[in-house]
Amino acid sequence: MNPSEIQAMMLKIFQETDLNTVHLPEEDIDIPILEEPLMAVAAADDPLFAELKKPEAISPDWMAPQEWLPEAKSVIVFFFPYSEGVRGRAAASDEPINEAWQYGYPAGSQVSKDLTAVLQKELEAVGIVVSNPIADPRFVSKRVPVKTAGEDDLHFTPTWSTRHAGYIAGLGTFGIHRHMITEKGCCGALTTLILDTFVEPTERKYTGLYDNCIKCGLCAVRCPAEAITIENLRNLKKCSEYGGWMREQFNSSACGKCMVAVPCEHANPAATE
Repeated sequence: MNPSEIQAMMLKIFQETDLNTVHLPEEDIDIPILEEPLMAVAAADDPLFAELKKPEAISPDWMAPQEWLPEAKSVIVFFFPYSEGVRGRAAASDEPINEAWQYGYPAGSQVSKDLTAVLQKELEAVGIVVSNPIADPRFVSKRVPVKTAGEDDLHFTPTWSTRHAGYIAGLGTFGIHRHMITEKGCCGALTTLILDTFVEPTERKYTGLYDNCIKCGLCAVRCPAEAITIENLRNLKKCSEYGGWMREQFNSSACGKCMVAVPCEHANPAATE
């Protein structure tokens, strides 16, 4: 199957959905949540996938595409950028939480999953066998205590990672905030599908894990938990603890300060250097 065919299928699903709005109670308006997604493709047998089983990458618990789907040929990755309505309000707010991000961020994550599930059904309807690891009961993510630069930290060991699949597929690289920086920035939602059909892989236009990050440090400045440093990335323990505090205070752990009002919010800053 041609990549443009799958992209066209997803764009049609996206454009016809009635799920892509969220109501903001304080403003009493509805705003769009997501923009049209980017798509990239990795070969299921790309040797980089095997690297993810190393403890310094993810862990031996991580499952390769063929473990999810024995006949796997391709891995499709989508990045749905958050809309200006969501991003702009979040960027303009000095409060720990604002309603556009409080409601828009989790809604965007769910909408991206719902639209990807629709695409899965359409692909299956034309005879393609599809696996969605995140929706599979075998998907689990553990937190392992580690030390980073002498400080307590966490290492997450999921059985599948959409971010790492995106990197392998040529969609983007990581930033020091640990989010994926695509050509449409880091502020978005990622989904993946594994197919038993060959789809031409996307060219990887980078070689390093952090090539799209200009290491400006602004995400570190904006982090209310002081969890990010250029040298040591985002301390996931500090970030998680701050999320716990937010849940207690606001019944929501949607922070997102490191993803908005930064050069990589909605662009690849390395592309303009």
